[in-house]
Amino acid sequence: MTIRQAYGIEFTKIIDLNSKPYYWAVTKIPENYDIASHISVSDSYLTQDQINELTKAINGIPIQEEWGEIMGSTLTIYPSDGTVQINYTNRRIPIQDFKQLLQEWLIFINS
Repeated sequence: MTIRQAYGIEFTKIIDLNSKPYYWAVTKIPENYDIASHISVSDSYLTQDQINELTKAINGIPIQEEWGEIMGSTLTIYPSDGTVQINYTNRRIPIQDFKQLLQEWLIFINS
């Protein structure tokens, strides 16, 4: 089982009439909507940037916890308790889980 399956997230790709691809992460699980939405607005460059920052946090390298915003979706990294928070919800997930989600997303959008 992939990590995205564990979170009930599906990746989709649609090609428009001009052969331009569009990618989305979607879920039917309400508490994972913000995660899927954040992933959807992360292009290849920003996805890799987030993976790099999460790797630093996992390895104990000091980082700025308020990572930033992508098209209105914020990412906060809490290295001290090994979690991340998407947007301003009260829900956090493990850093390692979010990193794996982003790695799966990166493979999907680059394939």
